[in-house]
Amino acid sequence: MSFNLVVATGWRQERMCMEELYKVGDILAKRVKEVWFTGFDGLLTAEVEGDPVEFTRALTDLVSSGYYVPKFILRATPIMLVVKTDLDEIAKAAAELAAKYIGPNDTFKIELKKRGVKYDRLAVIDYVAKGIDRRVDLTHPDKILWIEMFPSRTGLSVISEKDNFSLMKVKVGGDAGENTNA
Repeated sequence: MSFNLVVATGWRQERMCMEELYKVGDILAKRVKEVWFTGFDGLLTAEVEGDPVEFTRALTDLVSSGYYVPKFILRATPIMLVVKTDLDEIAKAAAELAAKYIGPNDTFKIELKKRGVKYDRLAVIDYVAKGIDRRVDLTHPDKILWIEMFPSRTGLSVISEKDNFSLMKVKVGGDAGENTNA
């Protein structure tokens, strides 16, 4: 299992979210190869064909246009690299991604989502941040080092805020905040 997307849905809505994810992939002409249950309520991992960042951007554009508004896909986070859940491997992968995607003058912050692991959140962030030679900005970073930590596998990405799809933050058809039950 090598996922490149983490998808959040409502509690006990995983099966419907899974079906909707395949449908959205068809609409976007970006095939969803496979979707997996994570064992955590309301959370799925998936593998999409091509660049997962392009997938989440296309999903945002689709919803913004009003053409299709998902009912079950609440959040979708692209994942660039998956490693074993081991602090040294995570720190090494994070340093490699940061060197490649965070410019020398860019700022960053680490966003950690951990589930089913006993590591202390701040200890993980500190450990990972030590290997990244870039300025930290917690309020308005240029890039976000996103870490999705599960018991056996951890996904990492370097993204900007707009690359992380959130149904609650997207303006549907240009009308922010309006309920569009199409």
